[in-house]
Amino acid sequence: MTSRLGPVLAVALLASAFAAPPAAAHCDMVDGPVAKAALKALDTGNVNLALPYAPVAAEAEIRARFDAAHKVRSLGPDARALADHAFMETVVRLHRQGEGAAFQGLKPAGLDHGPAIPAAEAAVNDGDLTRLRAVLRHDIDEGLEHRLRHVRETQDAPAEARTPEDVAEVRARVSAELGFVTYAETLRQAAMGEFDHPE
Repeated sequence: MTSRLGPVLAVALLASAFAAPPAAAHCDMVDGPVAKAALKALDTGNVNLALPYAPVAAEAEIRARFDAAHKVRSLGPDARALADHAFMETVVRLHRQGEGAAFQGLKPAGLDHGPAIPAAEAAVNDGDLTRLRAVLRHDIDEGLEHRLRHVRETQDAPAEARTPEDVAEVRARVSAELGFVTYAETLRQAAMGEFDHPE
């Protein structure tokens, strides 16, 4: 299989890096860490609490928006709510921009992003990886088993398309095999830290 997939695998891995859907983000939620830091900065009058969540290049814009929001907040409860929302949105937008991710507005609080994010946040807080390991092992095992089962189901097809009639079946087999190998390599790269959260 290796000789047949070698150059194709390299192309597939590259394509998967661009085609794979992004991980469920919680950084763009009203109750996410970025928006919370922005709101705390306003509540305490300390812009420095928000600055670490965006790149250095964004600091000037954050400071300017912080000053404007701080002034507007004193005009009443409605003005305060609008100023808070605008500043949180600015910091989150600049954070997402620093990640190279799209920003489509603040998302409401309480959205369910699955078990990994809360398990990872718990590990950050208490230093215990037990819950996170269980979540990841479960999902990785399911992902591997599902993909390998699909590979095995396509292996009745010929290994090579020798006739026009073979092409569709062999294409399905190659797609399943490449999908499995790419999934495994993507997991390895993630485990090696090659997809760390950008600064």
